[in-house]
Amino acid sequence: GLASLSHLFLDERRRVLAEVIRATLEKLEATYRRIWEEGRKLVHDLREVDAPIPEALALVTRHVLEQQVTGFLEPLPELGAIPERVFAAVGEARALGLTLDLSPLRSVVHEAIGRVLDAVAEEPSGERVRRATALIEGARRLDIPYGHWATQNRFFQLWRERRDARDTLRPLATTLGFNLGA
Repeated sequence: GLASLSHLFLDERRRVLAEVIRATLEKLEATYRRIWEEGRKLVHDLREVDAPIPEALALVTRHVLEQQVTGFLEPLPELGAIPERVFAAVGEARALGLTLDLSPLRSVVHEAIGRVLDAVAEEPSGERVRRATALIEGARRLDIPYGHWATQNRFFQLWRERRDARDTLRPLATTLGFNLGA
């Protein structure tokens, strides 16, 4: 007769199921993207006349836009800056009255902020401080949690160690909510 998954060792069953899940999710993702592209104008038209967006379309829209943002932000630690298309995707969701759940991106954003702070610590130039400030402000605009308290602690340590660079560091201090005086 035909073999079933129960005839396989546990590790092999997991491998087979993981492959089936991956293939199924790829098909579903393609379907969601197609539904979004076909329904995008309708969703915007509904919003324009203040009509409710059907929950099925809202669900697909949120999912597709969250996946787009995730794809755009995956290389963030290497980029060191949030691409403008991330703000465009989140802006589109907000214009439609939808809230994206970007909290799963916390670790990516936290790592990116850590790297820009490393660069600031290595050489506290105005450009590096601007990049760090822009990244933190961008994470806030997107409502992505990034570890504000840990970032403040890291910055304050840098502030204490680099007295010579305090004028350069001041904009970053302000962004992080410090009022450190002159």
